[in-house]
Amino acid sequence: MGLKDCRDDREWRNQAMLRSLTRTFVALLALLYTAGGSVQAKPITLAYNTNSLNVTLPIVLAQELGFFTGEGFDVTAVYVRSGPTAMTALVSGSADYAVVGSTTVVQAIAKGIAAVVIGNFVRRVNWVLMGGAGVTTLNSVKGQVVGVTSAGGMTEFLTVEALARRGLKRDRDYRIHYAGNSPARVAALEAKIIQAAAFSPGERVVLEPKGFPVLMDMGQVVPEFPLSILASSRRKLESNPAEVEAFLRALHRAMEVIRTDKDRAAAAAFKKTARGDLARERKALDYLADDYSIVITKENIQALIYAAGVEADARKLGGAEKFFAAEPQAKAVGRR
Repeated sequence: MGLKDCRDDREWRNQAMLRSLTRTFVALLALLYTAGGSVQAKPITLAYNTNSLNVTLPIVLAQELGFFTGEGFDVTAVYVRSGPTAMTALVSGSADYAVVGSTTVVQAIAKGIAAVVIGNFVRRVNWVLMGGAGVTTLNSVKGQVVGVTSAGGMTEFLTVEALARRGLKRDRDYRIHYAGNSPARVAALEAKIIQAAAFSPGERVVLEPKGFPVLMDMGQVVPEFPLSILASSRRKLESNPAEVEAFLRALHRAMEVIRTDKDRAAAAAFKKTARGDLARERKALDYLADDYSIVITKENIQALIYAAGVEADARKLGGAEKFFAAEPQAKAVGRR
């Protein structure tokens, strides 16, 4: 073999080796990318204590439209039966975040639970008080039984407070019956066990076509109270504020879709859950789309402290500022 042939053979072997190394390198990159993707998707547990469309919609959209995964999260939403259970899950580490009735969180913090409000969720009360058979005006609630979820819950507080502001006093003008969650209250109203109850937009669009009247828009009567809020443990906030900000940002993006593109929001939610009727879900959005926000203010917290009856405890802790974190929510919506 001549010198030229040796050089040609050596060059051919070098090129073959290079091709082989290139294929191996590409395969390794693909493997690393796949493995890295699963590592980067951080598992997050989000607790919530109602299956109402009010609460589930932003969560479902953030999952379905990729806003959680876009922040590097693999979010599992877990239903729990009560707000106190959700708060226990937070401080025990079983849940990273929770969507809970707003007074529940404030009461827990006032009692020394190491939790913190990280944002709003449903920023106003969008419930309505609806009447049963023969109860067509607010005045006709007198002498009747009004259904709420459970003792000490947000439904009880807001129902009693709103009726009081309209001149109707508990036990003097009406009685309270603990009827259970929203589907249970619907059933109790239809069975005439109760004659009135508070319902969210999701239940309203079911009951109104059946002839059940709206007696009062509760949000107009108690405008200062957020309906549900986002909470986390103080340990989470202090150890990983960047994660808290990213989590809020994902939910904020979902809420923006609800506000600006109701058809897209309804279609995505219906695709994910296949619950109810798409046209009815879309109608419910007309009542609630503008009520979502992660921004909560000191004034909101002060109103909740009053509502929860924990003013003395709040003063001992140092006031409303000790109950919520303003910075992560501000960064999440791009205000800083």
